[in-house]
Amino acid sequence: MQKFSNMPLSEVASAAVPAAVPAAGRAAVPAAGRAAVPTAEPASLSTEALDIPRSGIRDVFDRVERVPDAISLTVGEPSATAAPHIVEAACEAAQAGRTRYTNVLGIPEYRKAVADYSARVKGLTYDPETEIQAVDGATIGLFLALKAVVGTGDEVIIPSPFFTSYDAEVMLCGGRPVTVALRPERGMRVNAADIEAAITPRTRAVIINSPGNPTGAVTSAAELARIAEVCKQHNIWAISDEVYHPFVFGETFGETLGGEAAVAPSIAAVSGMKDRTIVVESLSKTYAMTGWRIGYLLAPEAVIEQTGKIAELMHSSVNSLAQYAGVAALAGPQDNVAAMREEYRAKRQIVLDGLAGCPVLRLIEPQGAFYAFVDVRLTGLDSGEFADRLLDEERVAVVPGEAFGEEGRGFVRFSYAGDASELREGVARLRAFAERVWNPITGHHTATYHPMEVLA
Repeated sequence: MQKFSNMPLSEVASAAVPAAVPAAGRAAVPAAGRAAVPTAEPASLSTEALDIPRSGIRDVFDRVERVPDAISLTVGEPSATAAPHIVEAACEAAQAGRTRYTNVLGIPEYRKAVADYSARVKGLTYDPETEIQAVDGATIGLFLALKAVVGTGDEVIIPSPFFTSYDAEVMLCGGRPVTVALRPERGMRVNAADIEAAITPRTRAVIINSPGNPTGAVTSAAELARIAEVCKQHNIWAISDEVYHPFVFGETFGETLGGEAAVAPSIAAVSGMKDRTIVVESLSKTYAMTGWRIGYLLAPEAVIEQTGKIAELMHSSVNSLAQYAGVAALAGPQDNVAAMREEYRAKRQIVLDGLAGCPVLRLIEPQGAFYAFVDVRLTGLDSGEFADRLLDEERVAVVPGEAFGEEGRGFVRFSYAGDASELREGVARLRAFAERVWNPITGHHTATYHPMEVLA
């Protein structure tokens, strides 16, 4: 380093400015005689962030945006919007100035509405003061649940294929996702024996999703009871994602309580499981409130103490207007929910009819939610290539199964929640494409080919 203390000012100035700047490798000399600042390498990103997988669904969305005339069967979103009484409740709250921070667990009215709904519809009893928390949708709720019970190196069992955020959120909590394959011959329903076989001394929790995304599978109350015994025997948590609970299409799989329509059974209702279950819920699907970002957790008080603490640091409180709208949704008339259920039942039939007798596609018949999970392996294409070509050649967008875990490879998922006429046309194009790829000479069904298998 040069010392300028004994030099004349003119020499100081000339010494401070380089005589020449090389053409490369140095920044230009700033004006007014200021010293040049070397060009720095960009700061590095964290390994943890780089290791988190990107959602495969998002990749498909990006492609679809470049095909504006495509029929998109990718979005798991109701075609309806929130009922008028729900919207009015939010507007009234805004006009009344109920727009301040709320308790991090949620306004008392919302937690009370959640408690009443859970008891009435699911037969679950939770204290609204200590065992219920409002959350910004089920994805945030799942993260809070995992963060409360999963530590670095802990394992979480995830039946696969699974909703795209499950493994990433486990990793964000420092845990290790352990996938257990769901089997087509079992209708992709969760199986207690398979879960038990995957348990190790590091296992901390298992994620249950019924009705399931992407498969539409509904796990029976009897099988949930067997899974509960596994959880109790090995002292592990059940994290139950129940966001599709009201959309079931067979009394075999649903339970009816208090005159309400059948809903998918909850593992939290099994004797002895309330103290080791965290229920993750959302109003997005049930009440067509996807953009409102409002849901809730049901969990033991000790868990809610921790999820509330973590949520306080993340977002202070949940949107107040969405909570007032949620009160109206949960406590108000449920006619719109029943109407959506019947709408999905009818659209499900469009899918079943549209693929019936197809020689090359095998459908796992959905028992709930609003998704069809189709085996495309007989086409000779992997699911990624199938989805790409279907979009390019037929202008129909579906999600390749590997977006939902490696066990989904060879399948594609599409939603039947959207417009019925687009669904009918989209299914017809999907079938025509599959048959053309499989048999390019005829491209249609002949008597020598075997009919589609429907796996119940």
